[in-house]
Amino acid sequence: MSRSPKEHFQRTKELAESLSTSAIYDWLVTKGYFPEAYVLPPCFAVTKYPVFGKVYFPYTKTKFKPEISEFQQVHFPKTELTDRTFGIIDPKIHSDIAFTISDNWSQVIDCLFNKDNQVCSYSFPIPLNHKMVGEIGELRSGRMIYEFIEMAENDVAAIAFRYKYLIKTDIKNFYPSIYTHSIPWALHDKAIIRQPNKRNDYDFIGNRLDKLFQNANDGCTNGIPIGPVVSDLISEMVLSGVDRELSKSINQDVVVVRFKDDYRILAKSESSGRSVVKALQSALKSYRLELNDGKTASYRLPSGLFRNWVSEYHSANPHPKSTYDFKRFKEVYLSVIEIDKKNSGCGVIDRFLADIITKQGKIRIKKLDNRSLIKTISLLLMLADLRTKSFPKILAIIEAIIKSPFGSKHIDLIFEHLEEFLVELKSEEMNNRYLITWIIYFIRANSLESKLKDSSYQFADPIVCATYNDEFTAFSEHEDFEIFSSVKTIAKKITMLEHLDVFKPQ
Repeated sequence: MSRSPKEHFQRTKELAESLSTSAIYDWLVTKGYFPEAYVLPPCFAVTKYPVFGKVYFPYTKTKFKPEISEFQQVHFPKTELTDRTFGIIDPKIHSDIAFTISDNWSQVIDCLFNKDNQVCSYSFPIPLNHKMVGEIGELRSGRMIYEFIEMAENDVAAIAFRYKYLIKTDIKNFYPSIYTHSIPWALHDKAIIRQPNKRNDYDFIGNRLDKLFQNANDGCTNGIPIGPVVSDLISEMVLSGVDRELSKSINQDVVVVRFKDDYRILAKSESSGRSVVKALQSALKSYRLELNDGKTASYRLPSGLFRNWVSEYHSANPHPKSTYDFKRFKEVYLSVIEIDKKNSGCGVIDRFLADIITKQGKIRIKKLDNRSLIKTISLLLMLADLRTKSFPKILAIIEAIIKSPFGSKHIDLIFEHLEEFLVELKSEEMNNRYLITWIIYFIRANSLESKLKDSSYQFADPIVCATYNDEFTAFSEHEDFEIFSSVKTIAKKITMLEHLDVFKPQ
């Protein structure tokens, strides 16, 4: 059900206020510690952590010296030439960040939902439970996808008839560009915190968070790690400061909504829309951020409201939840490739993969024989070249196949295909470490190590090594934390499909 952006914003505030500080801390240090499920296999999980109230780096008004550390990098191939680097923060620093945020939750809420803010954000990072007020929901990335759709195709669409233009824009290189000193600016007001006697006053939680994020990143003041939810909360705080500055220029001719660093502006005239974009540029500059000119586009409504690929996919696959024989699978598959080619970076591959699996984790592809089985596996693996992010889901589907009565009889054929792919990837490990990590997890989780022709692989990347050797050595000196579990232990508790199911019901 659509509601106005302001109603959504207010409802989110009420649900956020209902959360207990200890529940927020517990969730941040467990479910929110690692990046989202598609980044790392389920063996990367927090199973031991300190109780709420534990502080590793105490402070006084004038002194605060957390240990300097570096976050563990996790490389995800963004394009053929560039990686997106996710980060795993030192657990002790991360715990103190989580405690500082949760213990001062009312101040955080006042920042995120400031009464002077006219920009409605749809990207509150902690999953809220609309059915059980006061409880944290089960979804993480799934909820964020729902929120984006709610913003872009429900709430904005419902009021768009009052406007003539839609402008989309976002922030250039956002997380790596966040200036840590801007955290206290957003929380306490820039004019206040830049006074000489306030800059190093650690009674201000913004100054403590500033120092913690600096020291988690080897003392750097530029950039925060992508992945941990504490970073998502900090980014929302910083953007709330930007939004408050922008709100001074918002009038009745425009509505501005935001999902993370993605802004949507509804305007009654081109000139009013352009004025808001200029004001946004100015607000971003005051926080040392830049607008992404290459991703700024204006549309004459109703153009731009909906994702074109969705209707194209429905036309190609009008009955997505029905059974697929190989012929139908192949025809839809080819349509998906064409849609992805026309709509670069869209989610059509993810949608297709989700549709060929039931909620119970069963494969909807039926009537496979030996030849069509291997062709199906081959076609699925080739999708990874088009959308690397989908590769874990592809492996999860293959895992479901080998656990099926028919697939279990053909494990050797399937494994031979997969090992050939692994050998090819291993020849350029540093370019393929993400894919290798997931293949290694798949092999170990399904007890297929004995089938490897080479049983003495050597890897350089620490994430690949951890999965292969069943031991994550980063931060192992911190006895209060356990952040890695045996692959086989985890595999007995959760399938790959369950781990990657971002839409599981609450």
